[in-house]
Amino acid sequence: MDLWKDKSLPKVSILIPTYNRPEYLKLALHSALSQTYPNIEIIIGDDSTNDETENMLRPYLKQYDHIKYFRRTAGVPYDNMAECFQLASGEFINFLMDDDIFHTEKITKMMDYFLKYPNVSLVTSYRELIDANGNALPTEGFSRQLFSHDTIANGKDFGAFFMKHRVNFIGEPTTALFRKSALSQGWANYQGIRYFALVDISSWLTLLSNGDFIYIAEPLSFFRRHADQGNNHEAWKEGTYYEWGILIHENQFIDQAERDSQIDGYIKEHGKQRLLGISECTNPYLSEDVRIRHMEIFQNLLN
Repeated sequence: MDLWKDKSLPKVSILIPTYNRPEYLKLALHSALSQTYPNIEIIIGDDSTNDETENMLRPYLKQYDHIKYFRRTAGVPYDNMAECFQLASGEFINFLMDDDIFHTEKITKMMDYFLKYPNVSLVTSYRELIDANGNALPTEGFSRQLFSHDTIANGKDFGAFFMKHRVNFIGEPTTALFRKSALSQGWANYQGIRYFALVDISSWLTLLSNGDFIYIAEPLSFFRRHADQGNNHEAWKEGTYYEWGILIHENQFIDQAERDSQIDGYIKEHGKQRLLGISECTNPYLSEDVRIRHMEIFQNLLN
């Protein structure tokens, strides 16, 4: 019997948004196909501007009926991720960015915790960094091991820790497995606002609001650093500047004094002209939700 056809355990949807990276995608897909967990589906959303990815995938689509593939019209990465999320039929979701890799036991080890602790909404782990060729890279501050042993924490308590430091300790979309129902407004939404740049952080905050958090101390995914990844692009970086302002102001985890202190630092760091410049900014990484809410908040604070 094919392992992924065993329906005795909850289904996990592995979502792979991809864009013009067939060679990296092949490695990512192999790591998804190698998972030991026995009930998965793989959904690939292809934003590519040519047919190289689709041609590469054809043999896999013939061989594996649990891979679902669709072509899209290229837009911001949020669109691809959001559509993959909507198409997922699994009770649990794990994104796999097309240049990253899963450890073979990733889904099994994370699902073990979901099956033991029904109040958990999010399980993540230590992740290792690799370069463009798959070679190990030194640990950086954002990717340091958070705990030396597997740890369970109250979601709201960890949310407060997360927002006080404003470092993505949970990890990139590849890193975490989460309960789909805990994101009732969809991927990359926090309190009704759609985020195009901080798609993972806005989602993690929602998940931490809706359940407990587990950190696995061993590395279960590999985050690739290379010149062409999205977070090297200036448009994405500009989007994050504006989105952080709203997330600081709106989050429910830190108290008013801490929030006021962070907002004051945010204003001093970016300046009045830049913050109000969002009204005319044409950055594709800015949703209209973010533009409107940012103006509502900072126009009042800066007047």
